[in-house]
Amino acid sequence: MILNILQKSKETKLLVGFNFYGAEIDFYCGYVLDYNETFVIIQHFTKFGMNDGIIVHQIADVKYFETETDYINNIQYLIDNPSGIVTQTLKLNKKNYSNSFHSLLEQFIGNKDYLVKFELNDDDVYFGLVEWCEDESFSIKIIDSEGMIIGKAIFKLEDLKSYWVDDLECRKRMILYKRFYNVS
Repeated sequence: MILNILQKSKETKLLVGFNFYGAEIDFYCGYVLDYNETFVIIQHFTKFGMNDGIIVHQIADVKYFETETDYINNIQYLIDNPSGIVTQTLKLNKKNYSNSFHSLLEQFIGNKDYLVKFELNDDDVYFGLVEWCEDESFSIKIIDSEGMIIGKAIFKLEDLKSYWVDDLECRKRMILYKRFYNVS
């Protein structure tokens, strides 16, 4: 069965998740370039769907293989649609902000084109679409790593340590969000 999965991956470039015993990084996603009964050569892809080198690994170290999971399907989608994730699209100019820490954030209220990444003072990180922002608090629709809405949250602005707009992880989540919710 294992050799069948490896062969199918090699022939069709089927993405496979490789889960390893006791490794520092215990999961790789890619397709098989070649294999034998002892080792496998994998074209590895990052969580952003980008080529990330070639890995040669012993098959005996593979704990289990995954195919057709939501995660792997999302990676395939990112591989097939690279333009949306590679290029940062937000250009900052003086009109986008003033001297206030949260003035740029206010520009994204109701904006469905950009996800914002928020780091709070306790180092918790959230990704979301800004729903509203007031003097003391703001609300977001939280988007998980698979692009799914997992709820809404209200945060105090005083707890906000920093925020990112249009970084690589934000673009990845936004592409997946648009895919799942058919948003253009």
